[in-house]
Amino acid sequence: MLSNVATGAATGSFLTLLLPPFVTDVTGQPWRVGVIFAALSLAAAVGPWVGAVVDRTRTHRVALTGSIAAMAAAYALLAIDAAVEWYSPLFGLLLGAAWATQGTIGPALIVGSPDPAAVTARRLTVYSLAYPAGVLFGAVIVAVSLALGVEPGAIFLVCALTLAGFAMVTWATAGPISRSLAASDTARPTTDREYATKSTVQRGQVTAFAAFLAVVFLSSLGSNGLVSQLANIMPAVYGFTPVATALLVGIAGLLNIATLILAGRAMARSTSMRVFTVGTVIRGVGALAMALIGLITSPVLILAALAMLVAYQGIPIPRLAAPDLAARLETRSPTRANGYYFASSALGSALGCVAAGLAAMSGYESVLWLASVAGLAASATALIWLPRAYR
Repeated sequence: MLSNVATGAATGSFLTLLLPPFVTDVTGQPWRVGVIFAALSLAAAVGPWVGAVVDRTRTHRVALTGSIAAMAAAYALLAIDAAVEWYSPLFGLLLGAAWATQGTIGPALIVGSPDPAAVTARRLTVYSLAYPAGVLFGAVIVAVSLALGVEPGAIFLVCALTLAGFAMVTWATAGPISRSLAASDTARPTTDREYATKSTVQRGQVTAFAAFLAVVFLSSLGSNGLVSQLANIMPAVYGFTPVATALLVGIAGLLNIATLILAGRAMARSTSMRVFTVGTVIRGVGALAMALIGLITSPVLILAALAMLVAYQGIPIPRLAAPDLAARLETRSPTRANGYYFASSALGSALGCVAAGLAAMSGYESVLWLASVAGLAASATALIWLPRAYR
């Protein structure tokens, strides 16, 4: 749980609030910020490899702690860069790989433990809520530092020390659940013989997991493409001011907390498959509503705001259910399953950000339709192909 607080601070606040202005000031080329974010997403595709290595070596606790320590090292590297007024792209690669490792190991520790489904649902809910808590924690650190006039290099050093503290706490608290997962893995059937008694069962598992990864990829492509251009879309398409856009994003974030709590309760009573599918459809419908409202010559602002809020509520719901669903579909290894999930999401995000940037060249409405098509394709896959393969 605490590792996800650290990740929220590192990737949701420190990264988004500090990196763009720093890189722009040092390089004088704002477009390099986009390249860095794309490189970060590509580096995050190491999840499957991380899962395979950790499974073989049984080093879940070491890997989880090391991921937070690597985030601290990435910001220490930025502090050095600031001292010499130079930027190293190694930061993006290091942070992306660390993020993928934490995103692979953290959920696997929860869904891989032999606990009842209701317990797993509650833990995944708290784990998901830990990320926005980290975003808030990190934002406060950045805001206070900037208000005090702290130099960028010193702020990066504060970030590094904060994350190093989280790494130590993660090591101190992750032992029991890591040992529980190792014991569960020992009891879990790992030979192909136990899964191949009927060839149709084995083929069904592969097909269902492929369908799941396809939904994740398409959803991430559309959603992250939309979010990457949201600050431009809301004023250009609907006429919102930048301040109103920021307030809407803040409201959406607050609603995400309530949405996660409700979705967690629903998953405890229902299944991760159903919650994942509902969230995917909500995301696609929200993007489609935004695109349709954008066609109106004088769009009604309240309708545009509601459509945006709906689209934003579709983001955390699938993320809540995905780790458990991935582990159920790829039954031999929850760690490796979540590695593939994280990699699929990261690749979709990288492609979505690039595609949205290209689409924006012909108008920001094009970005909305890109997100709509990707969201509807993900919804169709989740409603038609995934349940059939799952059964």
